[in-house]
Amino acid sequence: MSRRRPFRIVALATTAAVAIVLAGNLPAVSQEGTTAKPKAAQAGEKQTTKKKTRKFHGRLPAYYAKVVDDKQRKSIYAIQKEYKPKIDELKAQLAALTKERDEKILAELTPEQREKVAAARKTSQEKRRKTAKTEKQPAAATPSNK
Repeated sequence: MSRRRPFRIVALATTAAVAIVLAGNLPAVSQEGTTAKPKAAQAGEKQTTKKKTRKFHGRLPAYYAKVVDDKQRKSIYAIQKEYKPKIDELKAQLAALTKERDEKILAELTPEQREKVAAARKTSQEKRRKTAKTEKQPAAATPSNK
């Protein structure tokens, strides 16, 4: 039994971490119990929810390009096109289940815990933005070795 305890702790910690990260994608709930609207919607701006429909374009798996001939390439693209709607449907189901799970997990937290999670998330986002800005800035000019 002692061998399983670390696994359970790791599994629990991983589940909690995933829940916290994914909870960031949920809409905020005000104290009145209504869902807060995004800032753009509050400002009266129109939000478009339409996704652009693109023509399907298959992609060969890694290392296939130099191995397959044109007939095989077309056959692979046809197979990918056949399975794409099925995979898209499953992805949508997975997204819905993930959202449902995250809502249930969020409901387990007290308002104080939700505030702490939100503060931790905000701190993390600010840290990432700061890191991203420093990485994007060009390096200081240094004398060349000419």
